[in-house]
Amino acid sequence: MDPATAEQQEHRFEKALREKKGFIIKRMKEDGACLFRAVADQVYGDQDMHEVVRKHCMDYLMKNADYFSNYVTEDFTTYINRKRKSTCHGNHIEMQAMAEMYNRPVEVYQYGTEPINTFHGIQHNEDEPIRVSYHRNIHYNSVVNPNKATIGVGLGLPSFKPGLAEQSLMKSAIKTSEESWIEQQMLEDKKRATDWEATNEAIEEQVARESYLQWLRDQEKQARQPRKASATCSSATAAAAGGPEERSGRSPRPRSAAPSPEHPGLHPETPGPKPPSPGAPPAGKPPSPCAPAQAPAASSGRARAGPRRRWCRCTPRSSAAPSCSRCPRPPS
Repeated sequence: MDPATAEQQEHRFEKALREKKGFIIKRMKEDGACLFRAVADQVYGDQDMHEVVRKHCMDYLMKNADYFSNYVTEDFTTYINRKRKSTCHGNHIEMQAMAEMYNRPVEVYQYGTEPINTFHGIQHNEDEPIRVSYHRNIHYNSVVNPNKATIGVGLGLPSFKPGLAEQSLMKSAIKTSEESWIEQQMLEDKKRATDWEATNEAIEEQVARESYLQWLRDQEKQARQPRKASATCSSATAAAAGGPEERSGRSPRPRSAAPSPEHPGLHPETPGPKPPSPGAPPAGKPPSPCAPAQAPAASSGRARAGPRRRWCRCTPRSSAAPSCSRCPRPPS
């Protein structure tokens, strides 16, 4: 068979196992220890443990030489010594010995989805079988089921359950991840709470500062108001004490007429008489200050003639006014 056809056959074989059985073929190193590598891959999870598998297998054959020597045509000791070499191929005798040793069936697939041969252990159990694929009549690969754990099965470990270690590791990883996530969330919540508290403290400090400044402004305003009120009261008191002249806006000094150059001796005007009250009897006309004093009436009761008209110095002789209304003294 040419290499291209052989490659196509290998590809179809792998595809059939994957699609119908869900199995995956893991390629082993082609160094003469491929069978032991395939078994080591499924028992220990590492094909480099093939020397350990080979040694255990040869030791098991030697202990059961009475049984296995019946299937060997050459000297059994010579056979065992040859098989102990790391580059010597294994065959059906080693498969049967490993099936019994690990108490797991060994299934052999060759370009098909069903095993061409199965080697059973001493006791029947529900453990996952060891699966190998046979290629080009010379090489073995490991066939694994990714949905079922097989590593460690058959090693005689007490209370061992396939996949328990992986499940424990997965649970531990999930727990660690959840704890890390929770711690991260707590840290973020603490940061947010710290920021919120800092913001509130800043707001409270700003409000307190503004309140204090407003209080200072109010105190200054109240301190200015009493001085203004006292100044207003002082002004009102002074205005009341100054009399009607100050309230009317005139000078509080007595009003006097400016002296005339013709009459330098005139005195300021005297205030006029108050008007009579409504109930009082009408008073007589006051005598003119310029008029002469009247003589007492004659004892005979005869009426005296009217006063003689005399003229004031500040009034011309030609004036008909008998007296000056501004001059308080009688004319000389």
